[in-house]
Amino acid sequence: MEKPRDLIGGFLVVLIGAAFLLFGRELEVGTSFRMGPGYFPIILSVLMIILGLTMVVLAWRKPASEHGVGQVPWLGLALVTVPVVLFGLMLRGLGLAPILVLVVLLTAWASRHATLRASLPLALGIAAFCSVLFIKGLGLPLPLVGPWLSPAHWTAAPPAPAPPPAQ
Repeated sequence: MEKPRDLIGGFLVVLIGAAFLLFGRELEVGTSFRMGPGYFPIILSVLMIILGLTMVVLAWRKPASEHGVGQVPWLGLALVTVPVVLFGLMLRGLGLAPILVLVVLLTAWASRHATLRASLPLALGIAAFCSVLFIKGLGLPLPLVGPWLSPAHWTAAPPAPAPPPAQ
């Protein structure tokens, strides 16, 4: 094996593709002319499995040049995984544009080569493009800017306590 990391990565890609294929099997596939909701995910799952198997075969065929998997880049892994979870948890509260800017900036921080000067215009461009595409173009009911960024959300008085029951 030339690179044990490629072998492990290939197996992981196959595993992820197989999991998506397994979970998507209940969706209606349809035909190529009348695609159902499961058509595209199944195609992507099969492509992931093929890509992963290709990675495994290529890694297996070459002579060894590494001795181990190496160090796991925990910070980079966290900076790619955590923003995806934050996106799901904070989309409704922050809104599409602010959470996209945050996600792009956090994931760019995982790279040694990314700078704030390059990442900020990218984040703003992706936020603008996705906002126009998903909110205006596709009509998804997503807030552009969520209620958490509204001053009224933070200055509203708490509700008054309920009066004690009459006896």
